[in-house]
Amino acid sequence: MIGRTVQVRGSARLSFTLINLDAASLRRNGIAAMAVQRPGLTVRMRASRGATSRVLGVEPETAADLLAALATLEKLWDGPPVTVTVPRPLPQHSGFGSKTAGLLAVGRAYGALCGHDPALPQLSEILGRGRTSGASTGLAEFGGFLVDGGHRNPPDFAASPATYLRPSRFAQPVPVPKPIVKLPFPPWPVLVLMTNGRHLGGAEELAWFQRVTPIPQEQAQRTAQLVFMGLAPAVAEHDYEGFCDAVNEITFTSHFKREQIAFQGRAVEDVLTAGRDSTAIDAIALSVTGPACFAFTRTPEAARGWAQSLMRRGAIRDFWFTEADNCGLTVGHVPHR
Repeated sequence: MIGRTVQVRGSARLSFTLINLDAASLRRNGIAAMAVQRPGLTVRMRASRGATSRVLGVEPETAADLLAALATLEKLWDGPPVTVTVPRPLPQHSGFGSKTAGLLAVGRAYGALCGHDPALPQLSEILGRGRTSGASTGLAEFGGFLVDGGHRNPPDFAASPATYLRPSRFAQPVPVPKPIVKLPFPPWPVLVLMTNGRHLGGAEELAWFQRVTPIPQEQAQRTAQLVFMGLAPAVAEHDYEGFCDAVNEITFTSHFKREQIAFQGRAVEDVLTAGRDSTAIDAIALSVTGPACFAFTRTPEAARGWAQSLMRRGAIRDFWFTEADNCGLTVGHVPHR
C-alpha cells in the first residue's frame, strides 16, 4: 500500500430546514437539504511509514476529529497508519456539513486503502454521525436534493424531549435516517454568500439547541407541509417559482428557521432582508445556523451585481455561484510520482 494515494472528492451540504423538533410528534428531526459542488472537499490519503497517522491541511479541531476516526477504523480493520492531506477543506461551522463530510471522506479513503467498501450509512454510524440529520450522509451517497424522516421517538420522548433533541455530537446512538425523498436537483444556479455572522459548534451549540427546542407542534406541522408539499414537489416538477415560494416561506416565516436567524442577529438578518427586497434574488435561505446563506436567481448577472454591492458595504465576506452536485462522494487514485 506504500506509494498508493487514494483521493476522495465530496460536496457541500446546504440545509433548508430541520422539520420535526416538537415534543408531541411520532418522529423527531428530519431535514430537507441539497448538495452543491462548491465549496467542495478533497481528501488525499496514503499509507505511512511512520508509527502514527497524520492529518495535514485542516484546522486543529478538524484534525483531531479525523485522527479519532482513523483510530477507530485502524482498530476495526487492522489497517496501517496513514498520512491524510486535505488540499480543499470545507469551511468549519459554517452550514456546509463539514464534519460529517470530512469523516465520511476519510473513512471511505481508508476503506479503499484497506480493501473495505462499507456503505456510507454504516460508516456514518461507526463514526458517530447521523444521530440528528441524515442529510450529509445521504448527500454523500446520492447527491442532489433529499428529505429524510428523522428518527422514531421512544415512549419516554414526550416526558423528556431534551434528552433526544440534540446536535449529532451529543445525541444518543441511533441508525442514520434514510432518505424518503431523493431527487436530482434541477440546473438552477445557486449563489452562496459568506456573511459576517457567528459560528456555532460544540457545547455552545448544545446549549442553544436545548434553549430553542422543543418548538410548538403546530409549527413543526407547518414546516413539514412546506417541505413535503412545497420544496419536494417543486424540485420533482422543476417548478422554479413554487420552489422559490417554499424557500422564502421557510426562511421568513417558519419557527425554527427564525430561531436560527435570531441567533445570527443583524449580520445575517440584513443580508436575508436585502435578498428578499432585491429584484435580482428570487429566494434566499440560511443553511442550518449559518453563517452561510444561499440564494436562487433567474438573472445571475444582476444577482452578481447585488452580491458585489453587499461586498462593497462589508455585509458579506465572499460569494460565488455554484450548481447542485447530483453525484455524491467519488473515490479515485492519484498516480505515484
